[in-house]
Amino acid sequence: MSSFAKLKKFLWFFAKLAIAGGIVAYLVLRNPEEIAASFRTFNYWWLIPACGIYLGHILVCAWRWHRLTRMLGVRLSGFEAVSLTMQGNFFSLVIPGGAIGGDVVKMGVLSKRSKAGSKVEGAFTILMDRIIGMIALFVLALGLLIPAAPLLMKVELPQLPLTDGMRRVGIFALAGLCLAGLGASCVIFFHRRIEKLPLFGDLMHWGDRITHGMVSRMTAATDIYAKQWKELTLLVIVSILFVHLMTVAAFACIMGGLEITVPALTLITAVTIGNIAGLIPLCPGGIGGRDLVIITILAAGSIAVGDAKTGQLLYTATVLFFNLLGGVFFLFDPGRRQTEETLKKELESTHE
Repeated sequence: MSSFAKLKKFLWFFAKLAIAGGIVAYLVLRNPEEIAASFRTFNYWWLIPACGIYLGHILVCAWRWHRLTRMLGVRLSGFEAVSLTMQGNFFSLVIPGGAIGGDVVKMGVLSKRSKAGSKVEGAFTILMDRIIGMIALFVLALGLLIPAAPLLMKVELPQLPLTDGMRRVGIFALAGLCLAGLGASCVIFFHRRIEKLPLFGDLMHWGDRITHGMVSRMTAATDIYAKQWKELTLLVIVSILFVHLMTVAAFACIMGGLEITVPALTLITAVTIGNIAGLIPLCPGGIGGRDLVIITILAAGSIAVGDAKTGQLLYTATVLFFNLLGGVFFLFDPGRRQTEETLKKELESTHE
């Protein structure tokens, strides 16, 4: 890796940190007195249930992935699923690749721990886990758009006057994004039809040849998942209730510490759309973009801006705490040396 490539990689990483930090600093500096007052009156005992609920959300994510590995016959213990899930969250925050980088590290580590002949399938379970989570998030967001439309029509942006027409365009754009995300997530299950198309079929066969059958093994794994569509549907429902809505419940506990009752629709809409914004790989761990979106929607729901910002800052601190806690799992992981090798390769390949 050349010195220029290394410099480019780290400059891009620190640029992302600067963007995230800049957004958070901007949010704080606009209402410093209100935020300080909210922090002084906050009941910090409410952080205990908030952290407990957020931990439960992580455990459900690990359980979901574990179920997906068992469906393909990949050998992975429940503790390993939890450990690698925590490590993936940690690396998503601290390496330049962002959320995808964390998944790449998980794939590399799992492939080294998988028996011969199941490495591709092991990596594929991580992709499928990501797909199930995204389907659940986009379905939840689409279900919210109609009842939450009056709330979203009240959204205001500082220093950018919005008309009702612009707000409607934004709502339709969000719906289009969710539909496109669902289409991209589900298209993998229609690979047999895609394979019949002349151009795409030739590309798939060519890719299969140069990867020594990897494409065939991935499509075979997809067929196994497709045959168990009832279980996949159950995992989507579980993800809506106990992954995405659990983050809402954690946020609700934090707002309880501020002695503020936020209408359920307002809170669910704000956190859900904020989580979609967090998928954009512009900021590490979604920090910055998610904060801005959640605060904006809470303010549209008549929540005092200072309280909304305090709640979001505490929620972000909770997320950061659990992401950094993943580093502890990395330090005490018996397969740490394998993880370090995979991480080194990921860092060297990023922006090379």
